[in-house]
Amino acid sequence: MNRYRTSYRVDRALAGLGLTLACAFTAVPPAQAASAADAWIYVVNDNADQMKALLASGWDPNQKNRGQPALMQAVRDGAWNVFDVLAADRRTDVNAANGSDETALMYLALKGEIKRAQALMARGAQVNRLGWTPLHYAASTGQVAMAKLLLSKQAIVNAPGPDGTTPLMMAGRSGNQQMAQLLLDAGADPTNRSLAGLDAAAWARSAKQDDLAQWLDKASRNYHPPRTSSGPAAEPGTEQGSTQASPAAAAQPAIAPSPAPSAAPPDNWMNSAPSAAPKSGNDAPSLGGVSGVKLNSYDDPPKR
Repeated sequence: MNRYRTSYRVDRALAGLGLTLACAFTAVPPAQAASAADAWIYVVNDNADQMKALLASGWDPNQKNRGQPALMQAVRDGAWNVFDVLAADRRTDVNAANGSDETALMYLALKGEIKRAQALMARGAQVNRLGWTPLHYAASTGQVAMAKLLLSKQAIVNAPGPDGTTPLMMAGRSGNQQMAQLLLDAGADPTNRSLAGLDAAAWARSAKQDDLAQWLDKASRNYHPPRTSSGPAAEPGTEQGSTQASPAAAAQPAIAPSPAPSAAPPDNWMNSAPSAAPKSGNDAPSLGGVSGVKLNSYDDPPKR
């Protein structure tokens, strides 16, 4: 009889233990709901699942953190999983700019993110724009494959920055001859000069890229502008091959320069907000070059 009672007690104890364990495993609290207040924490931690939940709750993917759209903040933080989530959201404005008039495609060009750049362009990211362009950014860091991609999408090879700086000048500054050759093959004009009167060779020389500077000097001497017409000689005061400028062309307004980018940031620029451009004596904004690229201020250009 005692044996049966002991067995009964053991069975009850085991049953109680099983119930306790079952409750322990089933009483785990649910995952904390995504909070808009933690949006930028999700970005910096590259927490794609929480970002998905936040977007599903109605959070606007175009919000900015200290002037940086969420998509661009993800690039700065190296949060590529979050970037992909944001880029896939149809509400995300892929052409949203930060306070330095930079876009996500420009950041991707700087970093050489080919596949992500392709996906962003498929969504309408602008290859050509006033002022600094993605091609400037690709050229500044020697991203040759990215430059090839942009050129295949009709990037303007001689696009002038706010101060007249072209992608070839950026290539000269970076010291990348392969990039310079690519741009020249695409029609870059090595004789172009910035508003300060500096050509690509001068920019190369300022960065102590003397071999590249000499190479660009030679390219300038051998450069022949492409002929735009093969027709008869033009009459005085008219374009070759035409007798009169078209009224539509004459009515085209001059392109206004875009706002100047911020001064070049410190080494950890990808992890800090861009600083405001310094003011000159007449309170005009200082041109500091492409934000995120280590360039001297254009207010103090290299000597020829």
